[in-house]
Parts: sequence; structure tokens; C-alpha cells
Amino acid sequence: MNPLSHRFFLFFLISIGVFTAVVVLARNLEYYILPMEERPFYERYNDLKPSGIESHGYGIIGTAMITIGVIMYSSRKRVRAFRQFGKIKHYLEVHIFLCLLGPVLVLYHTTFKFGGLVAVSFWSMSAVALSGLLGRYLYQHIPKNIEGNELSAKELEENGQKMLDSLHTTYALNEQAVKALRELGKPMAHIEEAGLLKLLWYLLINDLSQKRRIMMIRNTLNKYSVDKHSMKKVIAIVNDHIVFQQRIAVLEKVQEIFHYWHVVHLPFSIIMFVILLVHVGVAVTFGYTWIF
Repeated sequence: MNPLSHRFFLFFLISIGVFTAVVVLARNLEYYILPMEERPFYERYNDLKPSGIESHGYGIIGTAMITIGVIMYSSRKRVRAFRQFGKIKHYLEVHIFLCLLGPVLVLYHTTFKFGGLVAVSFWSMSAVALSGLLGRYLYQHIPKNIEGNELSAKELEENGQKMLDSLHTTYALNEQAVKALRELGKPMAHIEEAGLLKLLWYLLINDLSQKRRIMMIRNTLNKYSVDKHSMKKVIAIVNDHIVFQQRIAVLEKVQEIFHYWHVVHLPFSIIMFVILLVHVGVAVTFGYTWIF
């Protein structure tokens, strides 16, 4: 999948997710905001109550999306035979789409009314979804090669050095210019010892400051009279090198936190599915089988 196709793919997933969530909410908002005691008198109550044909459908579709998302991604990640079927990052993106829209549909199924054992499942599901977003953000800061495999700090250093060498050999930048450019990407001191919040703040600031960083690179290159025809390519190389240097600085810390992230994500996932199975079993036992 080329970069343009990938962007279109992501745009399609985001559009479908947002459109679905907004349309269902707008369609049923009048019912959702009613006090509980007034809901039975609403004209579409039989369809929108949790056991009603529409809300029950949201629950079934949402549950199916979550289940498919987990099985699909876990199989691609852990089963060796599936590793030839596409890049894992694409599976992760579909997993995130299904496991974010799925819980939203499950929430619509509850009509914002839940308690007891179901409440435990719902909050476990919420914890899984939120920790999933955090995990995705951390995951994208772990450098990978074109196949999607993680790079070591040594490989990052080697790639970074190749970038600097190309500034000398291809674009004829002198040592003074390269040194000035390297200073632009100097990582924050003691970031390796930072806690989760400080690390997230550092990563977020770096992500949001890309335009400012590119402006600083351009201003530095102008001081050394870099050829305007080469400017765009040189800026891209220097920006990539700065990102590499920053990721080298936080690599070990991000990998450590990402490891502990599973301590939250996996147990809540198990709790969610166990209670979900109990809920589905009870519902089927009492005859709530939707349209089947």
C-alpha cells in the first residue's frame, strides 16, 4: 500500500467511524436524554430499549466488531503463518477502528443505562479502549523498518549516520553546517529517567513542534547558503535525523512503558470478554436473540 493509498485508507476508516457514531447519536438523542421514568412513554421505546430491535442490534454489531478486531490483530501478531498477509501496522489500524467504534455501539445498546455486572464490563471496555489509544501513540514512537519490525538503538544510530553522510556527500554541507543542524535535535536532558507523564509530554511537544522545527532547519540552512533546489530534500533529511535522535533518546523508556502497558490492557480485555460471555449467555437463555 503506497502512502497515498494508506492515507485514503485511514481517512475512510475515520470517516466511517465518525459518521456512524454521529448519525446514531443524532437519530436517537431525544430518547437518550429523557429521564429513565419517561422513556417507556417514548414512541420508539420498544425499538430503543436495550432489548429492542435497534438497540439490541447496536450491541450485537458492536460486540462482533470488538471480537473480530481482537482476533484478527492477535492472530496476525502471534501466528507465524499469518505474517505474510500484509503489514502488521495495517492490521493494528483496523483493530483500533473496530475496537473504538464497537464500544461506541455497545454504549448505544445500553442507552447510557448500565449497572451491576454489566457496568464492570462496560468500564473494563472503556479502560481497554483508552489504554489502546495510549498504546497506539506509544507504539508509533517505536521506530520500525519497512516490514514493520522494531529497530534497535544501534540500527537507529547507523541510519542516522547515513543521513548525516548524505548531507556531506550528496549536498556538500560542511562540518560547521552539519554540527549546527545536529544541535537543533538535541534531546531533552535526563528524558531517559522521566516518568510516564513527562515522557508523554515530551513526545507530544515534539510531535506538535514539527512546523517550528522545519522553520528552524530552513533558517539554519539559509545561513549556509544551501542550494534552493536541494533545500526541500535537505530539510526532509535533517528533520528525519532529528526525529531519529529524539527516538533514540526515549527508545528504551518507551519500550519499557509499552511493556507495562500490557499489564493494564490485557487483564481488562480478559475481564471484558468474560463478563460479555456471561451477559450474552444470560440474554440468550431468557430469549433475547434479536432477529435470529
